[in-house]
Amino acid sequence: MKPGRFLHRSLKVDWLFLGVTFALMVCGVSLVYSATANAETPLYESFWFKQIIYFLGGCLLAAGIVFLKIDWLKRISAPLYIVSLVLLCIVLSSVGDVTKGAGRWIDLGFFKLQPSEFAKIAYLLTISYWLSNHPVSLHKIKTFAVPFLLFIVPFALVLKQPDLSTALVFIAVTYVAFFFAGLTLTDMFLLASPVLSVLFSHSQALVFQVLWGLLICAVVFALVRRKLPKVLTVFFLAANILAGYASSMVWNMLEPHQQKRVNTFLDPMSDPLGDGYQVLQSLTAIGSGGLTGKGFGQGTQTNLAFLPEEHTDFIFSVLGEQFGFAGCFFILVLYALFLWRASSTCKMFTDPFITLITMGACTIFLFHIIVNIAMTVGLMPVTGLPLPFLSYGGSFAMTCMVLVGGILCMRYQGNRQ
Repeated sequence: MKPGRFLHRSLKVDWLFLGVTFALMVCGVSLVYSATANAETPLYESFWFKQIIYFLGGCLLAAGIVFLKIDWLKRISAPLYIVSLVLLCIVLSSVGDVTKGAGRWIDLGFFKLQPSEFAKIAYLLTISYWLSNHPVSLHKIKTFAVPFLLFIVPFALVLKQPDLSTALVFIAVTYVAFFFAGLTLTDMFLLASPVLSVLFSHSQALVFQVLWGLLICAVVFALVRRKLPKVLTVFFLAANILAGYASSMVWNMLEPHQQKRVNTFLDPMSDPLGDGYQVLQSLTAIGSGGLTGKGFGQGTQTNLAFLPEEHTDFIFSVLGEQFGFAGCFFILVLYALFLWRASSTCKMFTDPFITLITMGACTIFLFHIIVNIAMTVGLMPVTGLPLPFLSYGGSFAMTCMVLVGGILCMRYQGNRQ
């Protein structure tokens, strides 16, 4: 290889991105260790040791993905999508491992596979490949037919588990993909308007009713300005009007445990020893950390097991208690750097597939970060979404590293297809 070519390729390796990723992994293993250090288990069964193994396996996968040609990734997107649907069907059968009322894993003996995590990657590849060749437009409704079918099947299967929080990840990925596949900001607003109508009309407060009315007016104005087909105009108007009265219907569609989470979110003290216990203990842990925290491994809520699921869903609470505001701010800075460097890849190339893959991966990371942290500080109902690189979990750790490998692949292999 010529020296010039080697230098060109070495410049395409984002060392800052790799460094931030490694720092987040180290922080994650350290937090899992501090959250579970009191557990009397052999080394090979400890959570922090297994997390290291998961990350090492994920690093091998990421390293292999980096050198895959983009054209090859496009070709395997459809087979991977089909395999993911088969796995999602298997997990809904008696083969799936049921934990806390939800069947989400396939027990392989040495590893519990969570097909919904694999489905995120397969769906991202498939929807990106399709939209890179078939842009969408509200003026041509038929352009949404195939993307809708690709979305609705894995979404419904994941929702059936039931796993609402993971199902929402598919919505987020699809929404962002549509934007980078041709929709304008006005189009994005129109697509989101029925959901906003539900949220604004849910409250009986007059201010929210007024906001809802203004929203409907804005939708009508946007439809007129965009000169969309009459059928689509009527559809959006009907969707917004019906959505305003759909709060009770949406509520009845939720599972009982999901309704409890919403009630707990609105008033944690309504059940302080039941469904509100996790949120209250999380707020106590984070609040007790103060500015600099109590020190590594010194968290009272964690060591005395007051905080449930401290090594998975509520790992951010462990961080807040042990390292305080300073530690939380440091992690948020790392996440900001991670997303900034990841998203910068799409600016280097004109291939829409690279843009869709990169921004889709960033969407998955950002959605998990926002929802998990908001949950731990009481800004959102409790969900099962883990925090990237910090929360314990084999399938999710692997997924994070595969996404990292995909981002690096887009940067390294771009324009070398």
